[in-house]
Amino acid sequence: MAATRAGPRAREIFTTLEYGPVPESHACALAWLDSQDRCLGHYVNGKWLKPEHRNAVPCQDPITGENLASCLQAQAEDVAAAAEASRTTLENWSAIPGASRAQHLTRLAKMIQKHQRLLWTLESLVTGRAIREVRDRDVPLTQQLLQYYAVQAHSQEEALAGWEPMGVIGLILPPTFSFLEMMWRICPALAMGCTVVVLVPPASPTPLLLAQLAGELGPFPGILSVISGPASLGPVLASQPGVQKVAFCGAVEEGRALRRTLAGTGPELGLALGAESLLLLTEMADVDSAVEGIVDAAWSDRSPGGLRLLIQESVWDETIRRLQARMGRLRSGRGLDGAVDMGARGAAAHEVAQRYVCEAQSQGAQVFQAGDMPLDSPFFPPTLVSDLPPASPCIQAEVPWPLVVASPFRTAKEALAMANGTPRGGSASVWCERLGQALELGYRSMGTVWINAHGLRDPAVPTGGCKESGSSWHGGLDGLYEYLRPSGTPTRLPYLSETLDYDTFGLAVPSTLPAGPETGLSPAPPYGLFVGGRFQAPGARSSRPIRDSHGNLHGYVAEGGAKDIRGAVEAAHQALPGWVDKSPGTRAALLWALAAALERQESTLALRLERHGVELKAAKAEVELSVRRLRAWGARAQTQGHSLQVAELRGPVLRLREPLGVLAIVCPDEWPLLAFVSLLAPALVHGNTVVLVPSGTCPFPVLDVCQDMATLLPVGLVNVVTGDRDHLTRCLALHQDVQALWYFGSAQGSQFVEWGSAGNLKPVWVNRGCPRAWDQEAEGTGPELELRAARTKSLWLPMGD
Repeated sequence: MAATRAGPRAREIFTTLEYGPVPESHACALAWLDSQDRCLGHYVNGKWLKPEHRNAVPCQDPITGENLASCLQAQAEDVAAAAEASRTTLENWSAIPGASRAQHLTRLAKMIQKHQRLLWTLESLVTGRAIREVRDRDVPLTQQLLQYYAVQAHSQEEALAGWEPMGVIGLILPPTFSFLEMMWRICPALAMGCTVVVLVPPASPTPLLLAQLAGELGPFPGILSVISGPASLGPVLASQPGVQKVAFCGAVEEGRALRRTLAGTGPELGLALGAESLLLLTEMADVDSAVEGIVDAAWSDRSPGGLRLLIQESVWDETIRRLQARMGRLRSGRGLDGAVDMGARGAAAHEVAQRYVCEAQSQGAQVFQAGDMPLDSPFFPPTLVSDLPPASPCIQAEVPWPLVVASPFRTAKEALAMANGTPRGGSASVWCERLGQALELGYRSMGTVWINAHGLRDPAVPTGGCKESGSSWHGGLDGLYEYLRPSGTPTRLPYLSETLDYDTFGLAVPSTLPAGPETGLSPAPPYGLFVGGRFQAPGARSSRPIRDSHGNLHGYVAEGGAKDIRGAVEAAHQALPGWVDKSPGTRAALLWALAAALERQESTLALRLERHGVELKAAKAEVELSVRRLRAWGARAQTQGHSLQVAELRGPVLRLREPLGVLAIVCPDEWPLLAFVSLLAPALVHGNTVVLVPSGTCPFPVLDVCQDMATLLPVGLVNVVTGDRDHLTRCLALHQDVQALWYFGSAQGSQFVEWGSAGNLKPVWVNRGCPRAWDQEAEGTGPELELRAARTKSLWLPMGD
């Protein structure tokens, strides 16, 4: 008797046109695991490191639960060995010409191409992601990254003169990462001459495979080391000698805790946090295209996070109807199946999504899920959450994969308020067929923005976020500067003060009364605080004495406090929209007018500086140099780094430099006028409003300049608060509406700023107690100031249907 046919007949297939299974063989991945005896250790300095007496974590298939291998968890000595290997290799790797590094990266790209089937099969098998996303997107883009940064390495000596590699870079990755996210950060670091130590979560074999491919290339096996272990080893990695920067990708709370932990330890910290994206759909959008964009953004296994969806009310019903119909056609299944849209992300991601859904329902949300999944299924269905009240906690919480949270809006102004109203500022897309409105919405939105597309990536285009999404960038030239420092910059060493008490720092304000009777002429009446375009009395109604270099009383300044800082920040926020909209020519004209005012006060300002111990000739030179600095930055205002570039065949990309927002600056005691001008000018040129604490020993030159600023500059653009430096620093670091902070003072103050600013994760720039040569062009007006004063925004304008 003939066997019963199990599958559908040919006629049925052509009638329904349903997808059949297209399984990809994973024999090559299993063979590679067998070559390691199904036990993965760490890959350090071109060799497998499998130390004894280490805890092993099973590496499982997220679909079937099958144990594929065991992964050893690193301990502190393993981290130290990897950092030592990177530090040893750094000396030779950074010394070779950029052309030689370019050849090495090109060879690595060819090695990945040779083993690409193994790479995409192993990634899909272990992570559960759809293989077509890994095969058709991640692997080709990895090769493009290596080739792009090989070209950048070849031209490094000419194009990046005056910059040098940072040194050893530590990279910490979350459990939800893909190997592509690792390569976005590794490629520019290696191209510029840095070496990298990557700390990956246990049971992550793909990064180990990439490290093995890099180590087998030859003379520089230690440029990339990968160790498996928990994120708690991050501080151990940061504390290793020679580690100059730690790049962390992961959850917001983990990044906040890491910043507090690493305060004062030395390495710079780059954060890329969260994975949520935003999609804004207007009534002028092509709804069918936008629905496909939603599918790509949320349910195509490209993004590790969820999607926040804003839909204009007039097209709300039609969009929701079409989206729910499209959700019903999505296919979930084993990632190795080429006909699958969505794979699985493991039990942890499943639990996070289910918890969010339950909380949203308890807050009154409507939840639509496509398809019925058994309770014990490893797959989570595509989920649409709507009708959440605007004040519900879930609106402010990050949306996990694979959820879409939809909210209606009425006007473009309301849409922008909703889009920018969360603590995060990652990537977004705007769907609108009216180009002018689309550009306006895209320009006003936070982070990287696509117009009528979502998730496009190109090695030459910078990508990043702001606010709690972090302040680090990858891609393009911005990705290179993340791993460079100005030539001659001293190595970052730990400056941790064990005696610093974060709870009491800056709270003990010294007495504001003179120490004894004063002789000579009575000092002039005290200056007030310069807030909101005028001088005003401090909230505490007290003042502090300022003495000259001989200890004689020079005068009094206002004793500012927390209330005064709040007023200054509020005034700066009110002035920000108007200043951002000013043209570069207007900003340049105001800086030139301010320079002319300083020039008229040259003799007065020089005498102020002379009384504080500066020779008259040097005082005049400081005033003259300050005038030149203002005029030089005024000239730069006309060219702020905006550019237009073409990303392959996808259309033009606008690379914009946008302001940080309300920028707080704590000036150093040395060079009281020149340092003030050198920090204020780039901040204003790039559209920031400023709350500034002047030199504590000689604040009078700055207060004299404030009299001119009262008549020249818009109200609230620059606010100057005098008082105890530590107390004002504490107020600024802990203030949640200060959007960036520059601090030039003591080592303890620098440490507190790094710790205190973790509240809203504002970008900070501290001097770690080291003096800066403000009279030198490289340090007083160099490109580092320009990079720090603004952030890059990429606005994609894809062409075609």
